[in-house]
Amino acid sequence: MKKSIKSGLIGAVLTLTAVFAYQATGHVLNVQDASEAPVHMPVQAFEVDPSWVKEGKPHFRAVEFYQSTDKHSSSGIFECDGPSTFEWHYQLDEAIYVLEGGVEIDYQGKHLSVKPGETVFFRAGTTATWHVPVHIKKAWTLYDPGRVARWMAKLFG
Repeated sequence: MKKSIKSGLIGAVLTLTAVFAYQATGHVLNVQDASEAPVHMPVQAFEVDPSWVKEGKPHFRAVEFYQSTDKHSSSGIFECDGPSTFEWHYQLDEAIYVLEGGVEIDYQGKHLSVKPGETVFFRAGTTATWHVPVHIKKAWTLYDPGRVARWMAKLFG
């Protein structure tokens, strides 16, 4: 039994070493190197499936400013003006950090009131109902955990 624990620990250390080495190679796309001049990337208007909008006429805008070369993660800024109520369908895991405004969210049987400085995490394959009273501006990070992780999350919650 001790031998399998030791083998497991060695495997974990080797995996972490490989991950850190990979991250150190600068596998980032769409991000300006800090030694160069900044790049202006304004938010752009976009539309969602009209069936997602439940009330109002939300004005959605976003910009993606980071994407890993393996396309498993990305980050950006999202804005929406209300009043409006809409569904959001999460295809990937998403973590948000509210920068301005606020939002009321119904998610997996819970009601959340999210304000500037607060964070929320949404699992891939889930849906949330957002109510934006006036305005929301958030930073987001999307992550594709892979099919196995998504399946296990659905299976075990």
